[in-house]
Amino acid sequence: MRRLDSVTVLINVWAVSHKIIFVGVDFTIEEVVPKVAIRLFCLVSQSFISTISFFNCLYIYTVAELNNMHQAMNMSRNRNCTILWDNLKKVEGISHGMGTKTLRVSVLMLLDAILMGVVVVIGAYAPRYRRHPVIGAVFMGAITLFLPIVSIIVTNIDSVHDLIQSLLRDVRCNDKSHLNLVFAWTGVVVAIGVSASAVVAGDAREGRNIAPPTILLVKASWSAYLTFSTLYYPRISLIQLFVVMFAKLLLKYAAFYMAQRSFALGRSPRLIAGYMAQLTDTAPPAPALIFMGEDKVQVEEQPHGYNFKQMPDDNLVTLDRVWGLDDRDKDLCYAFALFKLLRCRFAKYTVSEAGFIKTSEFFRNTLLQDDGHYGRVFRIITDELSFINDYYYSSLPIYYSHPLLPAFGVTLSLWSIGSCLWLIVDMMTQGLFIYGDSGQINCWVNLLNTQDCGYNTTVFGPYGVLLRVGSLYYDIVPLYLAIAVLVFAEAREIVSYVCSNWSKVALICHHVNQACWQRSRVVQKCICSLLKYHKCDKLVNNWEDKMKQCSILVLRPRKTPLLLHRLLRSVGRGKKVEVQSTVKDAIFKALKNHGAVSCIGPPPSPVPLSQDVCSGRQPGYTILVWHIATSVFEVFYQNKTSVLEVMSQLPQPSESDHKTVATHLSRYCTYLVTSRPELLPDDAEWCRKLYDQVKKDADRRVLAKVQGVDLYDVLRAHDNHEVLRDGARLGKKLVDDSSTKGKGWEKLACFWVEMILYVAPSENLEAHAEAISHGGELITLLWAMLAHAGITGRLDDAGAAAAAEEEGLAE
Repeated sequence: MRRLDSVTVLINVWAVSHKIIFVGVDFTIEEVVPKVAIRLFCLVSQSFISTISFFNCLYIYTVAELNNMHQAMNMSRNRNCTILWDNLKKVEGISHGMGTKTLRVSVLMLLDAILMGVVVVIGAYAPRYRRHPVIGAVFMGAITLFLPIVSIIVTNIDSVHDLIQSLLRDVRCNDKSHLNLVFAWTGVVVAIGVSASAVVAGDAREGRNIAPPTILLVKASWSAYLTFSTLYYPRISLIQLFVVMFAKLLLKYAAFYMAQRSFALGRSPRLIAGYMAQLTDTAPPAPALIFMGEDKVQVEEQPHGYNFKQMPDDNLVTLDRVWGLDDRDKDLCYAFALFKLLRCRFAKYTVSEAGFIKTSEFFRNTLLQDDGHYGRVFRIITDELSFINDYYYSSLPIYYSHPLLPAFGVTLSLWSIGSCLWLIVDMMTQGLFIYGDSGQINCWVNLLNTQDCGYNTTVFGPYGVLLRVGSLYYDIVPLYLAIAVLVFAEAREIVSYVCSNWSKVALICHHVNQACWQRSRVVQKCICSLLKYHKCDKLVNNWEDKMKQCSILVLRPRKTPLLLHRLLRSVGRGKKVEVQSTVKDAIFKALKNHGAVSCIGPPPSPVPLSQDVCSGRQPGYTILVWHIATSVFEVFYQNKTSVLEVMSQLPQPSESDHKTVATHLSRYCTYLVTSRPELLPDDAEWCRKLYDQVKKDADRRVLAKVQGVDLYDVLRAHDNHEVLRDGARLGKKLVDDSSTKGKGWEKLACFWVEMILYVAPSENLEAHAEAISHGGELITLLWAMLAHAGITGRLDDAGAAAAAEEEGLAE
């Protein structure tokens, strides 16, 4: 019983310890479970309870850890979203800032295209300003500006890529359209520079040799390198544009070096001087002046030039061979032959060395003896000076060093225009004009895995955001403008080839040399039609048939406000008027009356016994004195017309021919004193100072004087400038003399015609060349006309008196 009790106690103790309670159970030996079974049960129960407890604790720990991890993940996601959001904001700010920078660069591109357009338009319609220093600076600036523009654009693109990719990982940027447009614009700008650059193949003695700018070749090569090194797969239209650009540049180089070695162009002055020394007097109808064909004859070099080995030569086309053509055609050939003689003068050959004396008799007998045909001699000299202007200030003549070069030039110009049109079509096929509002740089940010950040998908899109830097319109507009400028320049060049007088004389030369052309009636009709209906003078003729006017005495009515008077005076200075037919006719008759003289004397005074006023004075002084006298005479005989209308720079319809000649030439000579004194015999600075002094004194004295008597009294005051006093005294004498004879305007017209002829001979070749480049001056035309007529100098008062005495004795 004790064992059973003890077993029972142990079981109860174990049960209590394991939370198993046996209530009211009495154990007997027979009812007791075997010991092994009890222990096994206890172990199984203990293991089960322990396992349940372990898993319970593991669950509690796992749930806690999962909660902690979830909280950490939420915090990390929020932090990443915040960073991504901040980076997007930064990138948007960067894109906005870079858009402003690209806009500034695009403005420079637009400005560059506008500057090139200004240069091209000036070269086409106002070539007289093409040699101006400001225009040269604009051209060089426009050509140079594209290099920093391209560098800035490439740098901006690289910086945008690096900055955006440093802030956003999953981002892709595309700038292909932007680069294509920029480099296309670069190629177009360089092509404009190639087309607009002037190349001159002159003789060493002329000092006007202008080779193709090497810097343009360097810039063209550098732009091509940047284009093809940056764009791995450039468009075919872009490649073709650069090919045409280099082809035109190489053609210009080839034409220049061929023209430089040509005896018809670059070496012409030395050959013409040697030929004129060999030329003997020829019988009518015309002297054998060289027209064309110098490159086809054999020459030998001499210490002072070149001589022909054999004269005459059948390959040489001379003036006598073309003198049987129509009047207009033979006059053009004569102008071209005179142009070659005039180049000898610009090459520092004297009049006798250049052969002017040998041809002066033919010039006088042919052009200065026809009554009423003043237009012919003026037209021939105008064509001659137009040839000079083309040769010294354009690239057109160098292409006539070989018969095929003009055809190559036209072909390349057409190819260039076609390349521009292809480039536009290529841009349209890419949709650049339709989708031009897209960015210059487009960056795609992938937001596919960040939709839990709570972004608005209507703003950013369901999968990402597109960031745009700038606008393609910033590239399209400058490119389109540059293309328009290039097309205009190339079209203008084609017109120059087709319509220029150089093409006409080349066609005439081939017609004379080619016997088969002369036998074919079809060819002759075609040539005659081309020469007859080939009217493009307004497009290719640079000569302005105008002369500027300037007056010292600009009067106003008493009621005219002072400010308005000063405005009218400033506007009137330098105003241009057309050279009237009456002026040309008067000059023509005066030159014809001089006959075969080598020097021309000073003009006779319109007033008797007044020669002592200007005796021994310089021409500039005489011009200003008689300009004052003419103005005083004009005020006295205003025929009841208001003084403001009389003293304005516009001629009135009711004026007589003599008055028109006198007033126009008087104001033109005054303009020469103040603005073009280098074309006069006097010192340029002295002329300007004299005019400024007289003008200042006149403005102070004559500001409110409008009537003739008042004007005369004011001008003859003892404290006035002597030019004003002398001019007033001569004007009063002229009025008193004309009141009895009634020929005041006729005398003044004769005086001013003789004055303009007297000051025309000059040795200042550079001044006349500069005047030709600015559209020409009447005095330059007369200078060339007098040189061909054999008048190369002027006599002073004593020399003129002696010459008149000798002429009287001879009679």
